[in-house]
Amino acid sequence: MRRFAILLLAAVAVPLTAAPLPECAADATAARAPSSQGDAAMQPVMDALLMLWRQKNPSSAAPTRWQHQTDATAAGTLMFELADMAPITRPFFATELAPYDHQFRGDMIKAPTMVRIATVNGRPAWIAVNRRPDSPLPARTYAFLKLALSPEGQAAIGRVPGFAAIPDAAAQLAALDAHVAPLDPALPAYRPVAGLSGSIRSDGSDGMKALMDSWQCRFAALQPGTSKGERWEHLGTLNGFHALLVGEAEIAPMGREIWPQELAQWRSAFGANSAPVEIAVARGGFNTPQRTTAQAIFVHPSNPLASLSVKQLAAIFGANPMITRWGQLGLTGEWADKPIRVLAPPLITPNAMSMQMMVLNGGAWNASTVAAPYADTAKALLADPTAIGFGGLEEGAPGLKSLAVAGADGIPVPMTAENAANGRYPLTRLMFIRLAPGRATPVVKQFLRFILSRDGQERVRYSGYFPLTAEQAAAELAKLDR
Repeated sequence: MRRFAILLLAAVAVPLTAAPLPECAADATAARAPSSQGDAAMQPVMDALLMLWRQKNPSSAAPTRWQHQTDATAAGTLMFELADMAPITRPFFATELAPYDHQFRGDMIKAPTMVRIATVNGRPAWIAVNRRPDSPLPARTYAFLKLALSPEGQAAIGRVPGFAAIPDAAAQLAALDAHVAPLDPALPAYRPVAGLSGSIRSDGSDGMKALMDSWQCRFAALQPGTSKGERWEHLGTLNGFHALLVGEAEIAPMGREIWPQELAQWRSAFGANSAPVEIAVARGGFNTPQRTTAQAIFVHPSNPLASLSVKQLAAIFGANPMITRWGQLGLTGEWADKPIRVLAPPLITPNAMSMQMMVLNGGAWNASTVAAPYADTAKALLADPTAIGFGGLEEGAPGLKSLAVAGADGIPVPMTAENAANGRYPLTRLMFIRLAPGRATPVVKQFLRFILSRDGQERVRYSGYFPLTAEQAAAELAKLDR
């Protein structure tokens, strides 16, 4: 077996080809084979699949890492993004997933995605990968998994001693094909400018950390005179606002709307009519755990109502509510006189603050609103047919009903990944980069032009968030010229 492995690696090895630009996270390229590190038991089948890959992609560069020595390295490989794939023949231990969850807590990945490709001596064999919600895998990783789960790949697996193909390979592959937002073909390409140099200090959203790193890496490759500034940390949106306020950063990525209290602080420091320059750089996600997400409107599953308008939501959740009974929303029979019980997460949370801005235009809440932690609110909604609440999909409990919402055009739009991605669902949100008026250096302006280009928005698709349209990007670019 050792002699077979040596001969096989000799057959598939090719000289590494230097890329013209550094490879950054989310580079969607299949120009090389995906890298892999993990379980020694998986080495024979991974080598067989790599040989098949080389047959199908003869011009592809070799993987930058191909090490299969122990399953103990699989979790760390993915946690620190040392390789594209981590083959393993057992489920991850809880002790392995605990630090993994900590590493990616701000970036929406709670555990590796496990793709079963075979059985080995009767046990499942997986390739584990990192994947953010509603996002594609990098092209090379997806192509490798597609090959492994194809009839040809399964046949190659079946020829390796001890391994067998699986009967549901097509279903395993289909599970990777969740909705992915398309990129608007009208988005302009980024045009590098000559002689640009300087650094950018950035502080802000932890949910945007991976995206900011990916943007900066690619921008520095295209504009080699630029670099990260002395402060480049993304621990939370609140940090970013205050870093901007005290001049510790040129830009502040923020995954939410600016709050009224923050605007008051800003005006106290910079003048009564002042406000940060606000550049929308992406659309919030659909089901991004504990991150910027579209807001669902939840009711009890027995509630016959199908939809509400934003105007009706304001009349329910706002101060001095005009709608207090379900009959006012068109329900009849036993529902007509039932009072509406208004529930909400804690009113200082980003979800509640977002609803206050989007639906109530910053106005006060209905005095009868019962605010409680997310889990308690979900339980209360399931226990009370007369209740209504809101939050990201993660905050809802299984069985809750999500209502369609109508905007100014009066057309109810269901909350789906597609409708969140294209912005048709009225309660979708935006991701921002904010900066102080008059303080945008040439490097900062070019960085933002890159972000709003086709290349910059392509990287958003791998982040758990959704890209802007060309029209939206153009509107944001116009702000840089004011």
